[in-house]
Amino acid sequence: MKDELPDPLFTDETVGAGPVGADAAPDPANIVIVLSRTSEPSNIGATCRAMKTMGLSDLRLVDPLNPKGRTARALAHGAQDLLDAAAVTGTMEEAVADCLVVCGTTARRRQLRKAALLPPHQLGRRIVEHAREGKVALLFGTERTGLTNAEVDICRYVSMVPTDASQPSLNLAQAVMLYTWEIRKAWLAVQGKQEWVGIGAGAGAPPPRPEMSVRHPHRSTRLPTQGELDTMYAHLAAAMAAVGYSDFERRKFLTYLRQLHGRAGMVNWELQIYHILAKRILELTGQPKFKGLERS
Repeated sequence: MKDELPDPLFTDETVGAGPVGADAAPDPANIVIVLSRTSEPSNIGATCRAMKTMGLSDLRLVDPLNPKGRTARALAHGAQDLLDAAAVTGTMEEAVADCLVVCGTTARRRQLRKAALLPPHQLGRRIVEHAREGKVALLFGTERTGLTNAEVDICRYVSMVPTDASQPSLNLAQAVMLYTWEIRKAWLAVQGKQEWVGIGAGAGAPPPRPEMSVRHPHRSTRLPTQGELDTMYAHLAAAMAAVGYSDFERRKFLTYLRQLHGRAGMVNWELQIYHILAKRILELTGQPKFKGLERS
């Protein structure tokens, strides 16, 4: 009687392990960038820098030309650690042997994959989803001809950038930057941080509206009510009348000022700037103190 094969879900290696599969958080460390037969060392260095800026670290090089020399190192500014750690293999099979999913990029429509091409943003989302479960490889071919048909054949997904017909082919490092950015965006979206800006610990969501980006050291910040705005404009109108503006001139000026504030936005305590100005004009011209907006 033949021995039964162990169930891979219940081996000693998996007992007590953290969550895997759809419930696990996508791990950027599971995303592998593979460059095949790169002939320009500068592209290898630039790829390292692009990867590191987007939070990726696993680079694998298939039969590259001078991958870790001076040129590559110069272009890998700030990301030499990725270059030093990059695995160099002789074949594509070796490079992706531990990957659950393999994805490819192409600059031309493949005969058998025409209907299966994904835009970069969709590929980015799928890569991040698969990174919950294990290693996911994204392949880039040699500068002159791209991936071979055999390399494309092992890809579950193939992606193409909708470039302009006048220059359809991206530089290799530019393509890596574009795709790693789409991966980064998809990863941020999973974290609920798709609107974040900034770097590292200083990153955060921008304010929902431009006017809410201001802060006062001693006052809370909110939008003024329409009544508060009307009172401020009436105070300004009284000050303008005190220095000789006609009714027509006041209406025209305040209409434009309202439109300006509507585009730029104002918060409650910024109204005080105009109240202080109007108050001072009334004092210097000997006019009575503004008593507020009269309402019928």
